[in-house]
Amino acid sequence: MNALWDELIHELGTVRALSAAALEARSETSRVALITLLDAETAEISAILDQILRSEASSAA
Repeated sequence: MNALWDELIHELGTVRALSAAALEARSETSRVALITLLDAETAEISAILDQILRSEASSAA
């Protein structure tokens, strides 16, 4: 379970870094590429949260 939380924290840090980079991007192409990466990272965060919730639910049962 701790590994999932560690992975979630890592992904959140990645999202923060990508967000900052997107805000500072000088070209539209770079901004679009960074936003695309943000979308992928957000999907990973969602999957990790689903795993955590499933794990918590099975532990409670």
